[in-house]
Amino acid sequence: MPTSFAQPLTISLPDGRRLGLTRYGSPAHPAVIFHHGYASSGLSVPACAALLAELQLQILAPDRPGVGQSGVDEDMTLASSAADVVFACEALAVPGRLGVAGWSAGGLHGLALAALYPARVASLQLLSTILPFGDPAAYQDFTVGWKAVRYANEYLPTLGKLAFAEISEKWHAEPEKTIDEFLKLIFGPPEQVVGFEPHNRALLRDAAVQGFANDGQGVYFDSRAICQPLPFSLAAIQAPTTLWHGDADTIWPPESLHYLTERVPQARVKMLPGEGHMLYLKHWEEILRQVREDMK
Repeated sequence: MPTSFAQPLTISLPDGRRLGLTRYGSPAHPAVIFHHGYASSGLSVPACAALLAELQLQILAPDRPGVGQSGVDEDMTLASSAADVVFACEALAVPGRLGVAGWSAGGLHGLALAALYPARVASLQLLSTILPFGDPAAYQDFTVGWKAVRYANEYLPTLGKLAFAEISEKWHAEPEKTIDEFLKLIFGPPEQVVGFEPHNRALLRDAAVQGFANDGQGVYFDSRAICQPLPFSLAAIQAPTTLWHGDADTIWPPESLHYLTERVPQARVKMLPGEGHMLYLKHWEEILRQVREDMK
């Protein structure tokens, strides 16, 4: 992506931490907040300079605490992460109400922002979102694999922290090898077709390297945050909400999405046949056009 299009920013937060963001597009335009996926970063935004200019939007993609240039926050919650983003928007004098998009685990951060600051959010796009690990009502629909992840996070946290530090070292030492292993071991065929496309592969690689900055502490504390009870009510969300999901998603099967459609007032599901967990990389233009429509 051209460096003139992706602009790195750093905001000093009230508690002395710094928040790293990447801006895509003109600061004069209304903003779409892009919440990156788990073990990723704000570098995971597809190239779209001409589209942003046409729609008169900018994208602000914050790195969660401990990711990229953002300082570590050992006490991070979904609520504190949302507060960081709102503070940054005020510091940057972002005009108007916000569009919000969250990919995968970033969907939970998008829900937090929309629920805790409903007057600020005009559109919410949940892209292959996961569900809250800390809500028993969501947990009952988890696959066996995700229940095991929840158990390990709750009862074996030290092991997880050590594992993330080791993975961080690998990403920084051998990013080319690691991205290929990552795509082959974690994802199924629908995601691999998208992920191994050269531009997408480079984007996912660079985003993950930044995601595993600071010895992987950002990934570790993000996992702790998404496993806590929700510090907000989903019923507080006022923005029109679109759940973009693929019926071939091998990471988060769509059958459990009823949890959100039953709780988020204006939620609707846009199910995409044959698409997997990386559908946003293929449907980015359609997603942004939906944001602009919601923000009218």
